[in-house]
Amino acid sequence: MHRIDVVVPVRDAARFLPTFLASLDANSPEGCRYLVVDDASGDETPRVLADAARTRPHLEVLRTDRPRGAAGARNVALERLDARWVTFADVDDWSAPGHLAAMLERADELGADMVRTDHVRVVGHRRIPETAPAQRRGAVFAAREGIGGPDGQTLVDYPFLWAGVFDARLAARGLLTFDERLRTASDRPWFWRLHLAGTTCAVVPSPGYFYRRNPASGSLTENAGAATLDFLPAYEQVLDLADASGDAAHRVRAMYGACRIVAYHTGREERLPPALRRAMHARAALLLARGDDDTFAAALEHAPARARRLLAGLRRVGRRRTAGERAS
Repeated sequence: MHRIDVVVPVRDAARFLPTFLASLDANSPEGCRYLVVDDASGDETPRVLADAARTRPHLEVLRTDRPRGAAGARNVALERLDARWVTFADVDDWSAPGHLAAMLERADELGADMVRTDHVRVVGHRRIPETAPAQRRGAVFAAREGIGGPDGQTLVDYPFLWAGVFDARLAARGLLTFDERLRTASDRPWFWRLHLAGTTCAVVPSPGYFYRRNPASGSLTENAGAATLDFLPAYEQVLDLADASGDAAHRVRAMYGACRIVAYHTGREERLPPALRRAMHARAALLLARGDDDTFAAALEHAPARARRLLAGLRRVGRRRTAGERAS
């Protein structure tokens, strides 16, 4: 058994591989294995990875015969897990030397089901430290505590797979599998499931992961298209999970998250062609129409002020639509 498996989905990313491989070489402690899944790339990615694997025994390259997306590629690697811990990386990012070893040391020491950490956001030449949103650090606590209240950012909405390590035994409970129908935002319900599953969590200060956030990275989040709208079914799942928890505070938190992400994407809707804009508004209206008025009012109170009128209007449209469907 390995000490840790690092899951990395890759598609048409040859231009990022030199930096990624340098980061891999600087973060390969004893017992580490990289499971890199080439998701049917059409560029030089397969050749570069094959060459790299010849001199790196801890690099295992898997390949899909058709594009399955980041969620599907991660699932391919998760089926091959054979480690105490698992973490994730994106091919266009990198880590400081020794980052993974430091994370493993704290994970072994604390023994929580997930150990989260800070990171550094990279925007062009800027380096912006980002702190994992948790008041308790260096101690183990019930992961449900990380869901938090109706405002601000909390751990459940810190959706960065690479910002921490996870107990690989969670895979046997079905908690590490990603929904392949979600081309983007599959990490949102993934984290909610983890936090609601009776797991434990810890947060440690280790800002050694550098997250490249810009359009040139090729991220589906940054490059508008039909996949962008997958945040809507992702938050349908989040609201379902919160409803199933039976906790009113969780329902408010989930609706608050839905409000924030709808506000974010409608605030940048000029990226989308007109047909996708209309589809986003229609589907967002149905998403925000869910739940009771008190839950929505509590969530809206903490939503971005500039978007509250829009969000309330979308809910009214959605409620009229659902009422009309029930009447017919």
